[in-house]
Amino acid sequence: MHELIATGAGDAYHVREDCWGLHAGRSGGEAQGYDLHGFLKFGTAEQARAAGYRPCGVCAVGSVR
Repeated sequence: MHELIATGAGDAYHVREDCWGLHAGRSGGEAQGYDLHGFLKFGTAEQARAAGYRPCGVCAVGSVR
């Protein structure tokens, strides 16, 4: 099973670490001077949603994870 990834400052979970949505958000946060944190990892989509995250529109929409 793959882990789902999110950031403490974001609102979406991702199924791929190479998702451009994940990295674009982090790059934008860095450019705005935000203090970025490491990645959060979840075992299931239900866990990620319970923590307040939505599926990424790039890599997680339609995912069965």
